[in-house]
Amino acid sequence: MHPSPRRKPLWRWEVFLFAVVLLLAIVSGFLVRADWGLGGAIAVVALLVVAVAAAGLLMVPLLRPNGRDSENTLRSVEGVELVPLDGDDSDPRSVRVLQSERRQTAIEAARAKSAGEPTGVLTPDASRWLGRRLQVAVDLVADDGAVYRAGFLPPEIDGRVDALVRPLAARGAAAVVPVRVVGAERPFRVEIDVPARAFLG
Repeated sequence: MHPSPRRKPLWRWEVFLFAVVLLLAIVSGFLVRADWGLGGAIAVVALLVVAVAAAGLLMVPLLRPNGRDSENTLRSVEGVELVPLDGDDSDPRSVRVLQSERRQTAIEAARAKSAGEPTGVLTPDASRWLGRRLQVAVDLVADDGAVYRAGFLPPEIDGRVDALVRPLAARGAAAVVPVRVVGAERPFRVEIDVPARAFLG
């Protein structure tokens, strides 16, 4: 039985913030046309302040100093400590990365910019654009340091791997795993090795 999926709080969910901005703009337009005098003007100003705050929350991911976007994808690993997820694990297991079929251009770019295989990095609290569900993502780091999203871990191990990588992320580090890009041309498949204990429980 899988644990309950982790979700973004509403104030971080793009769909909710878009809806708030749109709704407040509509209500403000109605109040302006209603001509309710001073009370209406104060209400319009208050609604616009809230709308601007919601719009600001949409912009926060683009301005965050750690260089992540709204999907929590690193733009660069510069200054980030890269730590093997479980260097002493003697029985790693291969896992296929999900949703990689939607990210073929990114995978191709990471492979093209790497002499061998790109470096695999696990990122907690990641999501798809406009998605609310939080997952552990698999990012590919090319030789030039550029980061490309390859997909997400399967749900059956997502929660246990999240528990392993979250402490690293909390101290500004990133968990590194062996990665293989399978296929000479599209569609590429991405596989990673994770500790066997991620399958226990």
